[in-house]
Amino acid sequence: MPLQDIKSLSREELRKFLCDNGHKPYRAEQIYVWLFKLMMQTYEGMNVPAELCRLLEQNFRIKSLREELKMESLDGTVKWLYKTADDLPVETVMIPTETRASVCVSTQSGCAMGCAFCRTGRMGLNRSLEAGEILEQIINVCRDFKVTNVIFMGMGEPLMNLEAVHRACVCLHDQKAFSMGKGRLTVSTSGVVPKIAELLERNTPCQLAVSLVAADNETRDALMPINKTWNLTELLKAIDNYMEKSGEWVTLEYILIKDKTCTNKAAENLIRIVKPRRCKVNAIVLNSNENPELQAPSEQEVNEFLELVRAKQVQINIRNPRGRDIFAACGQLARAVV
Repeated sequence: MPLQDIKSLSREELRKFLCDNGHKPYRAEQIYVWLFKLMMQTYEGMNVPAELCRLLEQNFRIKSLREELKMESLDGTVKWLYKTADDLPVETVMIPTETRASVCVSTQSGCAMGCAFCRTGRMGLNRSLEAGEILEQIINVCRDFKVTNVIFMGMGEPLMNLEAVHRACVCLHDQKAFSMGKGRLTVSTSGVVPKIAELLERNTPCQLAVSLVAADNETRDALMPINKTWNLTELLKAIDNYMEKSGEWVTLEYILIKDKTCTNKAAENLIRIVKPRRCKVNAIVLNSNENPELQAPSEQEVNEFLELVRAKQVQINIRNPRGRDIFAACGQLARAVV
């Protein structure tokens, strides 16, 4: 078995490890700075006693991902394919705008959720990632870009790996590490209802996004198997509870699919869900997904749908697809196939 990633340890766990092995606890603060401020990827150069360096090397790896492929889209989006220490694929995407550099990180290699519109789901699940493997994706991007936002929306279902996602968010929010505000951290879920409550209980520093995708149970059942476990009624109850107790808005991700979720009836269903809630909707036109039964609507159909929803004073934004030419857009991550 590969060694545990040292970046997966909390500061308290690192401090305890040092004390248990006869080293001063203050070394944990120094090591945290080297890992997350200086972003060192080797133990060499750490200003600590040689015997401590050897102890860390024997017990923890400091680098978990090796870069296999880097691709840049015509629109500036960048995608990396990494392999883990046990040779599993992980993809990371950086989406630049004039004011932001948002990193879309993977929380698992592959995904078990099996959504009909998602290429990642066709891979199945290899395993969940350690917190250190999640953080290393961000560290690698930071070598070339000033990262402003982190979105847990790459490969995998983040809430099925909540312990590692929570640890990563805490580290990203930590003023002595990445020092990112919770408003710049977004955790997305396909609707794992019990874990939404747990996210709240843990007080994970993040914003919540939910992949609603469709606004009626029949359509959502066909597109997202998770809806057969926790249907819309249960999901909306969990969202309401989260908003009430956190005081935060929740973002609903909605996919526009021809003849399924981009019809007059679908607009009515969406309005009924969103109108009474403090939610905003991000609409995404279906990306290429190798499922011949699912097609993107025309530009006219999209505009008519948006007009219907906005006429009822529902906040809905259309998200322009980024990185389609390198299969880096939503639902397209799968071993960097192009």
